[in-house]
Amino acid sequence: MALKGSVRAHHDNKKEVASSEGGIPGVLGIRRENKNKWERRAPLAPRHVQALVAQGLKVVVQPSSRRVFTDAEYCAAGAIVQEDLSECATVVAVKEVPSEVLLPNRTWCFFSHTIKGQPAGMPLLDAVLEKQVRLVDYECITETGTRGGPRLVAFGAFAGLAGAIDFIRGLGERFLALGFNTPFLHVASAFMYPSLEEACRAVALAGDAIRKHGLPEALCPFTVVVTGKGKVSQGALDILKLLPHAMMDPHDLADVCGHNPNCHQLHIAVATSEHMVQRRNGGGFNKKEYYADPSLYESVFQDAILPYSTVIVNGMYWDARFPRLFTQEDLSRHVNSGNDKLLGVCDITCDADGSVPTRQFTSIEQPFFIFNALTGIAANSLDEPGVLFHAVDHLPSELPREASEHFGDCLLPFLPALTATTAPRVPDSNQAELLPRPIRGAIVAEGGRLTRAYQYIEQLRKLKCEPDSFDAMGTSQAFGPHGLTKPPACATLELTGHLFDTRFVNQICDIVEAAQAKLQFLNVNVGGTVRDKSSMTALVCTHWEDKLQEVLVQIQGAAQDAAVEVRQVSVGSSDAAAANVEELQQLSTWTGNPRHVLVLGAGFVSAPLVEYLLRRPENRLVVASLERKEADALAQRYGTKVTAEVLDITCTSEEATAKREKLIESADLIVSLIPASLHVGVAQTAIRLRKPMVTASYVSAEMQALDAEARDAGVLIINEVGLDPGIDHMSAMQMIDAANASGQGRIVGFSSLCGGLPAPEATSSSPIGYKFSWSPKGVLMASQNSARYRHEGMLNVVPGKELLANASPLILNNALALETLPNRDSNVFADLYGLSSIPSFFRGTLRYRGFCERMLALARLGLLDQGPLPA
Repeated sequence: MALKGSVRAHHDNKKEVASSEGGIPGVLGIRRENKNKWERRAPLAPRHVQALVAQGLKVVVQPSSRRVFTDAEYCAAGAIVQEDLSECATVVAVKEVPSEVLLPNRTWCFFSHTIKGQPAGMPLLDAVLEKQVRLVDYECITETGTRGGPRLVAFGAFAGLAGAIDFIRGLGERFLALGFNTPFLHVASAFMYPSLEEACRAVALAGDAIRKHGLPEALCPFTVVVTGKGKVSQGALDILKLLPHAMMDPHDLADVCGHNPNCHQLHIAVATSEHMVQRRNGGGFNKKEYYADPSLYESVFQDAILPYSTVIVNGMYWDARFPRLFTQEDLSRHVNSGNDKLLGVCDITCDADGSVPTRQFTSIEQPFFIFNALTGIAANSLDEPGVLFHAVDHLPSELPREASEHFGDCLLPFLPALTATTAPRVPDSNQAELLPRPIRGAIVAEGGRLTRAYQYIEQLRKLKCEPDSFDAMGTSQAFGPHGLTKPPACATLELTGHLFDTRFVNQICDIVEAAQAKLQFLNVNVGGTVRDKSSMTALVCTHWEDKLQEVLVQIQGAAQDAAVEVRQVSVGSSDAAAANVEELQQLSTWTGNPRHVLVLGAGFVSAPLVEYLLRRPENRLVVASLERKEADALAQRYGTKVTAEVLDITCTSEEATAKREKLIESADLIVSLIPASLHVGVAQTAIRLRKPMVTASYVSAEMQALDAEARDAGVLIINEVGLDPGIDHMSAMQMIDAANASGQGRIVGFSSLCGGLPAPEATSSSPIGYKFSWSPKGVLMASQNSARYRHEGMLNVVPGKELLANASPLILNNALALETLPNRDSNVFADLYGLSSIPSFFRGTLRYRGFCERMLALARLGLLDQGPLPA
């Protein structure tokens, strides 16, 4: 009997080898989704697999215990459930696929988030090209085969459906906190139901209770304003209409609120642009004009609709060109005037501080926050004063079964053709002609190159990611009459339309390049869906005015063909263009004096700092480390702007001391990321050489002793500007200042908890639930620090050896079961925060539950003691 996987004399071993290189035609793989714990969707449901198997295809499904469809369901449908997808010529997924798991020479289908040159997606695109993957992006599958046509493969209205269900749950909890029992309280989040049908049944039952018993009179008339008429808004309406309701025009809201309320129904109004804005200089609303030039209009929503809205469900598209519906200031104004009817906002669009003042995104497990318009503070507790906000940005994953069924229905017709061949090894092969037109237009890359329709990505990528590749004005000079140098000319353009779908971005780059002009995209706002328009601001510079006008005419012509609106914001030459030229130079190649930064240390925290500092073109870095390998790795990663040096800070030899002083003297700034105990020596040298220095460490007694010397030398030495300490200080003072400025009440207690924690799903490989992101020794030693804090007027002192035994549980939800430890001497910061007189002041460190128990065991074994263990 031959063993599985062994070589067999009568088996076509050559064919097996070929399959591992490019897969076998007719074999389709379904990848397991693992982007986050809530991603339970699949690109195909079992019934879709059954249909494909019936057509003669072989379907291989990666096993998953999280997916909404079980492995057994796929087996029953005729699929092979196994980890290995190497025999598959085509693999389908939902979300982006990690670069390291991309099988080469296959056709891969998923939402890649690369087609707009998104920087976060470029490593994945590089892997696609390197591995000669044929990439099909669902976002580009359209009726016409060109971007801009109606999309054929999408998740439809599921964001609106899930968002409305979740929001009803939040209203129930919020109203209970305000003292009112409502039927909304019996509706749960969408993901808590086994199906959309069950969720709808729960909403309908709540509707029956409202119809029978009504809502509390204090909440009535209960008006709901839904913004927009797209699929998102329609999905939300489908849920809201399960409750007893009366549809009305937004203009009638004020009239409804002025009469005796009907507490047995909701009053629902759908607001579109014509209800939200008015023309600044008078005249009627013109939709085409509004979308072409929103600056001609101003918002009236904040006064015509907001004061009469109990809740707002925001499902419309918005970008920065358009007026906001309302702001924090509008809310605050209505609160002070007594017209604050608004109790909740469901922001399905999830634009940070966009059309509505959404200050933070929420998660599926913690979907709500309360926004206080008077203070500008967002609180997670629903008991706080303010407006309820819901802003979850991946809502379709809450309805994984129905969303997957719908998506699979859309994708299924294209799969037989897609799986019939292997991915081509050369670009622009004739194979694509065998595919349906919608699929041909969605092939982003094949054979190691971008396809013609998507070659603009490379140019857009350079504009976003490689500003140093563009000079400000080039090296040649243009001359006018009498041999005088002509002044440069620049124009700032605002572009609105389907900039990527029509390849207009590619065209404008070609026009500018052919004219030997220069182009800088200063701002890009990408449309939320393929039907939404994008906008960008572009700065075009040429050597002289005539050439600029010639380029602008070509851009206008290309824009007319692509149905793109072009608005010329500014144009000029000589002095008028100087500001634009200066801005372009700053954003591209730095031609002034470089700024030299010495970074001491090349450990865990150094790489993010180096990347951040290099966002400024004038910065030049020297990274000095005891370990040559670490410093070289950073220098190689970031190129010529980073120089690696080997330096032993602790060495007192004449040669080492001279090298240390030379590096510090030649720097404009020193950033010390070495162990905290070594900062003082560096600071002493920096003060003597009059060089500013920054550290993220606590101010030690030795460092504090240098204060007078630093002041006398006029040298700035900044400490405690990391996460903890650092960001915690700033966020604390922001809240304290806001509380003091409000004049409402007084501060009687302060608690600040901070911790650099890994994501919950990343903790399974660590018995202490922790990932070292800074000095491992520093983490271990911190667990032995003594602590002091005040609680209800009493001073509590915790010796270092007992710190781990003084952990307190902090349970936020099932995924975030935490514990908190006292963090050093809190009383020092009570004085700095101006809270020395309050009875309770506590600063704590957060860890996952179990950290302290396990670390305490190690401590009692003596494994955290410094120095040799006793015999």
